[in-house]
Amino acid sequence: MTTSLPRHRTLLALAVTAVLAAGATACGNQDTSTTKPAAGASASFGSQQGTAVTTIGDEKVTVPDNKPTALFFFSVGCGECAGGAKSLATAGKTLNGKANILAVDMDPSESPQTIRQFLGSIKAPELPAAIDTRAALSQRYKVAALSTLIVVDPQGKVTYRATDPSSDQIQTALHKASAK
Repeated sequence: MTTSLPRHRTLLALAVTAVLAAGATACGNQDTSTTKPAAGASASFGSQQGTAVTTIGDEKVTVPDNKPTALFFFSVGCGECAGGAKSLATAGKTLNGKANILAVDMDPSESPQTIRQFLGSIKAPELPAAIDTRAALSQRYKVAALSTLIVVDPQGKVTYRATDPSSDQIQTALHKASAK
């Protein structure tokens, strides 16, 4: 009976390590920037209708649209997401309507008020945001991790995917997507 105690500790340690690793992966800050679409994310949706969402400001948005769109997937509870959302807001201001930007909250339990508070805390209250209540955007574009930014061209093809890119990286990716 005393020999099973070390085994239980080992199993417990392995379980805790797995949970911590999963949490770090879901909200990490590693840079996976690439101008090539991620595997499985390059399917074109040109002949399909876009995905319609309503922002927390009650605006109707369709992705893809006639302009390239940057989508940043976040949750208010993700500390790493603040930097990516701020970069998206800065890129949006700089591009001045030449591309669409949208922060997509992956947690359907977060209220519009909570999201507004988050946007205010990162000094980006004007950043368009929507709640992905039925995971329509995350499923369509195969996004499973927080802090992921994708750029979708007007035909619906993912042309860029990264974790917490800078404002300059977002702008460059949007310019490349509009040139295609």
